[in-house]
Amino acid sequence: MTEDPETGTYKDCMLMSHFEEPKVTEDEEPPTEQDKRKKMLALKDPVHTVSLQQFIYEKLKAQQELLGEQGFHALMETVDTEIVAQLQEFLQGF
Repeated sequence: MTEDPETGTYKDCMLMSHFEEPKVTEDEEPPTEQDKRKKMLALKDPVHTVSLQQFIYEKLKAQQELLGEQGFHALMETVDTEIVAQLQEFLQGF
């Protein structure tokens, strides 16, 4: 995650999209067919297609549904308060 200086929010720097074309400077060579194949393969990897915030949110929500409201709160009470605060900050606005 990298912080966007304009908005102050965090952006998942691992995400890739089909529409992004690599920026090529004059002293770099354009991507080869192998580079294009590697990118297409990487786009199938969830690390590059699902944001970390979305992944964590969905996993916590699934755990909450599995354990029920009371069970989930009991589980979260066993987690260090600093970790809970960091999770809340990380998922803020999601």
